[in-house]
Amino acid sequence: MKKHSSKTLWTILVLALMPFGVFAQDSESEEKEEKKVTLDRMIVTAQRIEESMQDVPIAVSAIEAETLEESGIETVDELSMRVPGLTVARFNPAQPQFFIRGIGSTDQSASGDPSVGVFIDGVYISRVGGMDLNFFDLERVEVLRGPQGTLYGKNVVGGAINYVTRPPSSEPNARAEVTFGDYNRQDYRGLLEGPLNSNVNAKLAFSRSTRDGYSTNATTGNKLSDEDNISFRGQLLFNPDADFNVLLSADLQRSRLTGTNRECVGEQFIFFPWFAPGSPFAASPCSPDPFVNEKTEDGYSDIDVSGVSAIANWALDWADFTSITAFRRSEVDLRDEFSGSDAPLVIRNVIDDSDQFTQEFRLNGGDPSTLQWLVGYYFLSADIERLENNDFSGNDIPLGLPPSLSFNTFYFQENDTTNHAFFAQFTRAVTDRVNFKVGARYTWEEKKANIRTEGFDPTASFLAAPYEATPSKSWSSVTPMASLDFHFSDSAMAYLSYSQGFKSGGFNGTAADVIAANQGFDEETASQFELGLKSQFLDDRVRLNIAAFDIDFEDLQVFQLVDGASLVVSNAADATTKGFEAELWAVLSDNWQLRGSYAYLDATYNNFINQNGQDYSGNQLTRSPKNSYNLALTFDTPLANGMELSALLEHSYRSRIYYDPSNFPLVGDGPVGLLNASVTLGINEHWDVSLWGSNLTDEVYRTNVIDGRGPFNLSENGSAVIAPPAMWGVSLNYRY
Repeated sequence: MKKHSSKTLWTILVLALMPFGVFAQDSESEEKEEKKVTLDRMIVTAQRIEESMQDVPIAVSAIEAETLEESGIETVDELSMRVPGLTVARFNPAQPQFFIRGIGSTDQSASGDPSVGVFIDGVYISRVGGMDLNFFDLERVEVLRGPQGTLYGKNVVGGAINYVTRPPSSEPNARAEVTFGDYNRQDYRGLLEGPLNSNVNAKLAFSRSTRDGYSTNATTGNKLSDEDNISFRGQLLFNPDADFNVLLSADLQRSRLTGTNRECVGEQFIFFPWFAPGSPFAASPCSPDPFVNEKTEDGYSDIDVSGVSAIANWALDWADFTSITAFRRSEVDLRDEFSGSDAPLVIRNVIDDSDQFTQEFRLNGGDPSTLQWLVGYYFLSADIERLENNDFSGNDIPLGLPPSLSFNTFYFQENDTTNHAFFAQFTRAVTDRVNFKVGARYTWEEKKANIRTEGFDPTASFLAAPYEATPSKSWSSVTPMASLDFHFSDSAMAYLSYSQGFKSGGFNGTAADVIAANQGFDEETASQFELGLKSQFLDDRVRLNIAAFDIDFEDLQVFQLVDGASLVVSNAADATTKGFEAELWAVLSDNWQLRGSYAYLDATYNNFINQNGQDYSGNQLTRSPKNSYNLALTFDTPLANGMELSALLEHSYRSRIYYDPSNFPLVGDGPVGLLNASVTLGINEHWDVSLWGSNLTDEVYRTNVIDGRGPFNLSENGSAVIAPPAMWGVSLNYRY
């Protein structure tokens, strides 16, 4: 295929490499500052209290603000292949799909839940449409791998992702950044913060990003897969005295996007026999160019996300009390042409509106040298209204059917979820080197749904007949954890842990008949054993964290397009994931640093026979590459006149993955390696300019594929979302 902007991108790569050679020579006119460069201590809140990442007996990755900016990580998609065991895919711009250690969910129905929990400042985000937040001015992102059922509650059978914002500073601070790049990219970001008085600090952050689409719809001539996002975040930090503070936060994000670059792959999609070769639609082959598709219409995605929260911390004489009160809303309206072909075969319309209220109380105290404890209560109330419309009326064209017999199905879904949970965790210092931790969480959850359908389906696969169902059910679970850690020294610790995760059941919002709608699906549980080592050595110049794990899943919930004609969530009996992960940070010299990660994952269905009797036992779990790694080399050096030069060269890799339990090769993607680079010139303490490039080798890869073989298996077809090609840009940044 044609390489995009290859000359410019290779120029970026050369410029990024220059500091590793030419600029690596120190200026003889400058006096070198003799200092020992060491790794900074990483503070995380993975266990709901602030502590060093090296003291936490679970596998957790922390990506701090400096790394986010240095690597150009602006959205959660860009964490994929940078965090071991994490895969982020997209069915469309409004539906990111998170998988950790092979476990995630693609169910988007009103009563469906993700298997990886996403939080912002400790506030759980219940709908995937509200999880894709802008990373500007975050303090860090924490990724907890494996079940986290005790402290994080439901829907964390795979793990949890924490967005941690940076609270307002008491020092006046301002920042402005502009970015221009190819595809007419324009980004504008800024913030203001400082004290309003001696007891109140405030901050306002703003981000605006636009970019033309990187693919072309040959039918309409328009560009697809663009960017048009705007976000605000405001915070007030009240500090009336040394023992009490309240952080008020509000965020708003708005996206107005064109349709997805959904490319027809394999053979032309043929749903019905009357679209056989020689008919008006089937004769046109799939486009050979992955960035040119033949969708009959562009589609769109409109996304509005907002939230407010109040976090109060009170230091009592005998304990610390925390209250987190939050309300979040997400509104999604999207239209997408499924097949990516020039026949109007499948038009999908979705409207998804969600309101949620959460309240959490925590109390923690004790003495680290003897016994530490944490207890809490959690409440969630979520109301979801969702409309899904699968418009197959384009299939009627050759038959000239009247509108009353048009193949068009509608699913009106409502779901109310109520969740109560009580949790506790205790850490006993057995000796000055050995700690034993034990905890548990009791969760009760109820879902009340209303599913009403309209329309006509001549195949009776998507909809046998219109119906209305009002199913309801409650689930409860106790999810324990225990760990034993041994400190060889102040800089090395080994641990062994056991944890469980729980995800409640639900109801098929697009069930074909009333019986299936009322029946629903069962809860999903996970049990994990993990053995890990956390170490920091060579005078704090090298940090190495490794973990081995074995997870057993029971009644794993799988969302699948069965035979291209029925969207079903079912419990896939049992599955097992096991593997090994490693993370490395190393100070190679005063100028050079290296960071990297590697993950080996063996994730398989132990016993899975779907509703059509197809046996997928032994198949690889979806979105679960066996091997993945990331390596980043950075270089920093002072220049004359107070300037500073830095550069980054980064390579990420993942092996083959599948997007469907069938492991049909077309509904997957082969191995891919991505190369990114940047070079930054710090002009003075206020100004810096960066030249950067992503996917420099212009790799073509898929972030999602739908099985398009159809109910009659008339074609070997898939509908793939193609990831962005090579891109470059220039950023100018001002700090005060």
